[in-house]
Amino acid sequence: MLEIVNGRHGGCTHGLHPRSIRKNLTMTALRTSLLTLALTFTACGPADAFIDGEDGVELMDAESELAATSGRFETFVGKDGQHYFHLLAGNGEKILASQGYATAASAQAGVESVATNATSAGRYLQREASDGSRYFVLTAANGAIIGMSEMYTTAAASAKGALAVQNVVKNIVSSGVALQGDTRFETFKGLSGKYYFHLKANNGQIVLQSQAYTTKAAATNGVTSVKTNGAILARFQVRAAADGQSYFVLKAANGAVIGRSEMYSTASNATAGITAVIGLLATAK
Repeated sequence: MLEIVNGRHGGCTHGLHPRSIRKNLTMTALRTSLLTLALTFTACGPADAFIDGEDGVELMDAESELAATSGRFETFVGKDGQHYFHLLAGNGEKILASQGYATAASAQAGVESVATNATSAGRYLQREASDGSRYFVLTAANGAIIGMSEMYTTAAASAKGALAVQNVVKNIVSSGVALQGDTRFETFKGLSGKYYFHLKANNGQIVLQSQAYTTKAAATNGVTSVKTNGAILARFQVRAAADGQSYFVLKAANGAVIGRSEMYSTASNATAGITAVIGLLATAK
């Protein structure tokens, strides 16, 4: 499971993932050309996302179809020293995250396993957390979990999320080390058509995801709320997921959930994650 990360320096590659290209690029030549022009120049950062406070809505509206049908893998190293990867849609939205791997080579093998298995609907298993939230896991042929989604409010939304992964993984345009930089919020228009933001740590890992908002302005207000409430330990709550996993939520003063974390292998790791996120929020841009 994903753990909060330390920043590590690493390069960014714009090269195409060799096995993914051979197996997954099934679009027409024209569509591939459009995707390349739209995405390769930002292969290490959200292609259509905009940093909080920057105007990127017009670009997102023009390329929403590309965002829903293309993606990239990014790798990073966790605080525990293990290697992880996540799958991002063309708009920068994280739609799948990996388990931990002991080496970079094994994480890369995990990327290839996801690229192979994610196209099959039968490899997805839907899960329900203790609070009724939904998510899904991706399994290999031997039943091992090789990927896990974000949390969803409904079963229908989780099912749509699994379908989005199936579509995006068929057209991987890049694979490489996550972009290094300052801890920051990124706001984007999701595949659902609503607005979201997430908190990205300085090594590229996405550590907190927002709820859905109907407008960019509302999402921007949500960022402010997360910054304010995230400084208060009592506003965080650890919750149980399925299969012994745990995660945490951040609540506003009225009790509304305004942020959800990654999955953690234990409740104690989730608690440690809260401490780490509070620190990240104090310096987030």
